[in-house]
Amino acid sequence: MIELPKAETYTSIDIGARYIKGLVVRKRESEWEILAHASVKSRGIDEGEIKDAVAFKESVNLLIEELNEQLQKVVRSEFVISLTSVAFEKRDIVREATFGGEKRVITAEILDELKREAYENLEGEGKKVLHLYPKRYVLDGERVVFNPVDMRASKLSIEYTSVVLPAKVYDMFYNFLQDIVLGGFQMRSSLVSAAEGVLTSSEKDRGVVVLDMGYNFTGVIAYKNGVPIRVAHVPIGMRHVIKDVASVFDTTFDEAERLVITHGNAIYSDLKESEEVQYKGLDGKSVRKTSIRKLAVVIHARLREIMNKSKKIFREIEVVVGEEGEASVPGGVVITGGGAKIPRITDLTTEIFKTPVRIGDYAGSDKPTMK
Repeated sequence: MIELPKAETYTSIDIGARYIKGLVVRKRESEWEILAHASVKSRGIDEGEIKDAVAFKESVNLLIEELNEQLQKVVRSEFVISLTSVAFEKRDIVREATFGGEKRVITAEILDELKREAYENLEGEGKKVLHLYPKRYVLDGERVVFNPVDMRASKLSIEYTSVVLPAKVYDMFYNFLQDIVLGGFQMRSSLVSAAEGVLTSSEKDRGVVVLDMGYNFTGVIAYKNGVPIRVAHVPIGMRHVIKDVASVFDTTFDEAERLVITHGNAIYSDLKESEEVQYKGLDGKSVRKTSIRKLAVVIHARLREIMNKSKKIFREIEVVVGEEGEASVPGGVVITGGGAKIPRITDLTTEIFKTPVRIGDYAGSDKPTMK
């Protein structure tokens, strides 16, 4: 679970390689009210790093200006900023508290101290913790419990799972963002945020895999017993699909992106050659034609490559989940990201993975209603 500060209004900013998206919400009893939302082209970022500070700041400022305009006031709230990067990794850590043979009552303060030690230990290794999950509590080296508070023990061990980012990458973004964002903010992994926003508690408990089909790469995160058990990535994303289309049909990258978004399809076998689509050539003026089927063939080839590489990671996850008695991954695959919008992407994924597949969206989760 992603812990949020205690506030009534939150601004979520997702910094991707292609777009920067913003959402302002207000908590009203058991539901979220959407106050503003906007999206701008991402500039100054490449492969998860800031390569042009001026362009990056301009992009974030433009997004915040659009949110301000919708709200008709300056955004003042708690900010949660999600980053896209291949540098995220899962790290496990164990912290212990011993009480000299004397059995003591476990308090919330003891848990907070062990949590602080976990953060300090990982930061001492040059990592910044963006998400920390208590995975298991063990009393006196043998008794596993769900919540140790108010129980007695002479030793408490907590096994944590964390998602971390190299400190130098974290600091690079943090230093730039603190000059732009008014007030405090937390930084998160876009991959984890996407997964937490579309999954149900049951899926995360039993086992599920999320494929986040992003611009530069495809992120993979697996859950079991409520916490991430694997974080990985395939170094191919929608940018490569678009580049293939631009190359094959001799057009610009932007026009190829339009073709993929407007006329793309993950499956070509039942499409007709007679159905054609027009597009502009490299000069931006000449008009050309191709069939919907030929376009789908090009898109399908790269998507199949992405899925086949992701399937290798999925099979490794199946082994881990299988050690707890499951025949496969019960929750199957949930697809998020820009690639999830391509028609029939679920058909292709089901064919390759041989497992249940669905498109991830907030409505499909068990989170509070958003209106």
